[in-house]
Amino acid sequence: MAWACVMPEELSVVPRGLVCLTNLNTRHHPVHRSIWELLDKERPNAPLRYRLVDIDEQYPHSKAKRATYEWYVPKGILKTNWMHKHLHLVPSLIVIFFELDWNDSIFKDKQNELKNKIDMVRTNLDGRTAAISVVLLQNKNSFPTVDDVYSSERDQMANTLCNYFEIPKRSLCVLPVLPQPDNLSAWIDRLEQTFIESSQNYYTNEIRRVKKHKETLNNITHQLLHIRHQFRVGFFSELKQDIPSAVKSYKNAYSYLTENARIHDTNILEMKIIAGFLTYKICRILFELSQPVEAINHFRRHADIFKSKIGPTDLVFEHKAWLSKQFQTFGDLFTRCPLAIQTQHPGFYYQEAAYQSMARKQIAQTCRRIEQADFDPSEFLKATEFYGQRPWRQHHQSMEITDAQKEREAIAALRDAESRVNHSELIISLLVQAITHFKKHSSNRMKLYLMYNLAEEYVSSKNYDIALNYYNHIVQAYRTEHWWPILEAILPSALKCAYLSVNLQDWIRFSLEILNPNINLPVQVKTQTQTNLENLIIKNIAPQVESSISSIDEQWKALPAKQTIPIDADTFKGLLECKVYFTHEAVSVDSGITLQVALKNDFPLPIEFSELSVHFNLKEYDGLANVTDAEQLKFSRGEQRIINFNFAPKRDHVQRLLEITCVSLTYGIIDETHVDFQWRTSLQSNPPFQQTSLTPKWRIKAGHILWENLPIRRKTNIIMRAAEVQLTVEHQLPVLLYESYPMKIQIKNCENVDIHSATLTCTCSNSDDNSPTPDDTFLSYSISDSNTETTAHLCSMTFETIKKDAEIDQDLYARCNNNRPRDITIRLSYERLNLHCMKEIIIQLVVVNPFSIQFQTMGMMMEPLASLRAQEPFILMIDTKCTSTIPITIVNSNFKPSQFIISEYAIE
Repeated sequence: MAWACVMPEELSVVPRGLVCLTNLNTRHHPVHRSIWELLDKERPNAPLRYRLVDIDEQYPHSKAKRATYEWYVPKGILKTNWMHKHLHLVPSLIVIFFELDWNDSIFKDKQNELKNKIDMVRTNLDGRTAAISVVLLQNKNSFPTVDDVYSSERDQMANTLCNYFEIPKRSLCVLPVLPQPDNLSAWIDRLEQTFIESSQNYYTNEIRRVKKHKETLNNITHQLLHIRHQFRVGFFSELKQDIPSAVKSYKNAYSYLTENARIHDTNILEMKIIAGFLTYKICRILFELSQPVEAINHFRRHADIFKSKIGPTDLVFEHKAWLSKQFQTFGDLFTRCPLAIQTQHPGFYYQEAAYQSMARKQIAQTCRRIEQADFDPSEFLKATEFYGQRPWRQHHQSMEITDAQKEREAIAALRDAESRVNHSELIISLLVQAITHFKKHSSNRMKLYLMYNLAEEYVSSKNYDIALNYYNHIVQAYRTEHWWPILEAILPSALKCAYLSVNLQDWIRFSLEILNPNINLPVQVKTQTQTNLENLIIKNIAPQVESSISSIDEQWKALPAKQTIPIDADTFKGLLECKVYFTHEAVSVDSGITLQVALKNDFPLPIEFSELSVHFNLKEYDGLANVTDAEQLKFSRGEQRIINFNFAPKRDHVQRLLEITCVSLTYGIIDETHVDFQWRTSLQSNPPFQQTSLTPKWRIKAGHILWENLPIRRKTNIIMRAAEVQLTVEHQLPVLLYESYPMKIQIKNCENVDIHSATLTCTCSNSDDNSPTPDDTFLSYSISDSNTETTAHLCSMTFETIKKDAEIDQDLYARCNNNRPRDITIRLSYERLNLHCMKEIIIQLVVVNPFSIQFQTMGMMMEPLASLRAQEPFILMIDTKCTSTIPITIVNSNFKPSQFIISEYAIE
């Protein structure tokens, strides 16, 4: 509603003093064009706005000034053209550019020509007090220097010109820029400072003139003039760039309007609109001054004051439209503030603006359109001279309505115009802006709530596809967080939207959401939903709704006859659940694989599926775990069933992992439209901490297994065939360092046939990962080989035949050259039924030092020696201690001194 939501463009523009430049030929003269471009370029916080005009430009005429306001009755507060006039039409300064040198040969003629131009401008101003400034464009060579002997003469000429043109001396400027300018930018900056001073002087005089008028006003008949004059003072102060004075004047005007002015039904719209203008000006300036808290507080007071000032009861929608515009405008201002936080940001104001528009829409639904009338409704919708006034009673300030019939016709015309407004478009725009800010400030709950409002509005405007996108996002978010009560309120609307948009997949998804046991909708709703689902999938009958639309039903019937609707069943826990379980974690390649698939149904009515299939990571097993028997796939409410599958592993899959990637349960006829329930993520193993079932034991049937207690195992390893042999090792720890440690390997054939070409392999690995030294252990099957340095840490031998039930003993010797722990791996492998068989055992060896030997040197008198001297005999005392846990017999010992020591004897 334009007359209630009016927010003129001039109000949002930052006021800057208007300066008109004339007599510049920017099209053909490059110097003139350079001057204009430098003055007109965009600059932040520029105090002036320049306008290029012709010398004969006509300016708005000035009205005759009143000598007194004693008997004057104002017609309104603010004219609709006043701000535009002072921003774009009435200049504060007119600058006339003219090429004139002091030594010009035709100086007098040009002087007279310039005088004529000035007089023309004065005539066209028609009483306006705008200043006139003259800029002489001169040749650089004629411009006076510091030591110019003619400078005083030229000063005299300048004074003469000022007197002749009737302008002050500061209004005459010289610009030495011809024929080509040097450092033009610096000259223009100095020139602009003069322009700013002249412009501000003009607005100072205007403010002084308005204040002088204000002093003659009284508070009874001139209430509107008090508000008007304060607004004008504030506006002129902004043009003057006196921001503190401007906000003070706007606040004074607002206080007078809300505290002193009489507000009644005939002028309430005008008062509210002017109050909105003043609030906009105050809040914009406060935000620019980095005072957001004061701006917010002022707007809250403004909303509280006028929220209850509704006006005529037949035009309540007009009040809602005005409130919505107020909140929207403040939100626009707030977006410029970088100090917004999560609890206070523009999103809240856009949200309230949207809610006011929703209330307006609801009220507008009671408005009736005028089909045939005895009057012309457009007569009541014309533009007015003053903001906020009614076109049929302009300048009317009385509380009484003189023409009741015209008032009724006007209200009918306004209600007719309101009934034609696209409210949904306004609401959607506001909600989108609110969502953007709530998302920016990480307010996910509020964002979802507003997205629901937005979806409802899209449905109202019949944009069902867009609404469905929002519904899907909202339902998924609330389902993930288990907000079941919220879903109960949303799902019926979402299902209806899917029906109206003829979207089969979304309609099925929302139907399944409604059937979820966690959704506490009435039983009738759930049974009807499942019946509609069955009729649509099995019988191809359009869904039955409360207010069905024949055209929509025809579109449902025209849907393609063969569609596969994939459903992520993991998201519908509680309605239809699945668990898979391999009975063994590892399966031998020569044995069978047993897989159990458990299904649990919680549909409110019995349901029959058409196929169950299990898919694996190894595609060769797809199709081995399928069920198409209808009897096995019939479920009643609350029923759970375990289906077993048995199949053999493939021989070439030894040492590979078999994993279930998907379980598919089909509802409907395969060759026609059907729903494919698929489980993927929920097939993971049970978490270590599960929620304890709250079902009491007396409620559990005998032999019934709780669904929560059913295990999950979706993976199994296919291993080689187990070797039917017994492999044991006899030995006695500890192992002594450098000892040929004996071990006896015993092999017994437990197969039901002889074993051929069996290979016995022994290897050693260091169990200390930080010190891997594989070459310090030597293995051999013979004691004689174990004492050689050529023996490796691996040894192998082959048995041609091991008879059935036969036993073989084989010696193994290990010599360790350090005392680190190590593992001996003994492996027997052979072929049986074309399958590789292997038996393996690991022996852990702990190596200890057999002796602890200490040396001490002593003199011939048995005194300890710290050092030895050449050619002097000494005694070497050797202390040998057995550190082994088993007794050791020393057979022999040798002392091998270096070549520099002569040994006379050794003690054995």
